[in-house]
Amino acid sequence: MPTRLPLPILSGTGLSLTALVVGFWATPSQAQYTPKPSCPLVVPAGQQIVQPKRIQPGQVKAKNAMGCLSPADAVYGPDGCPLKLCGPNAGVIQLPAP
Repeated sequence: MPTRLPLPILSGTGLSLTALVVGFWATPSQAQYTPKPSCPLVVPAGQQIVQPKRIQPGQVKAKNAMGCLSPADAVYGPDGCPLKLCGPNAGVIQLPAP
């Protein structure tokens, strides 16, 4: 026969187990969390896998100051969304022929 364990986190808090369970199973419409809207695509619709990732708004100034690190890199807007891809020649270093 299983042993019942006490719930010390609930004692003296005014919370009931029912309130805890109901709160856990709240529907998404009742949740307080609202995700940030996704960024608009800067790549063709069939190539979302290569869409540059959103960055924190506080990182945008430093990231844009570094310039483009590769053709797949992007210039970012103040909200952290990529605005446009850097382009096919961006960040490319010409190496000497062997």
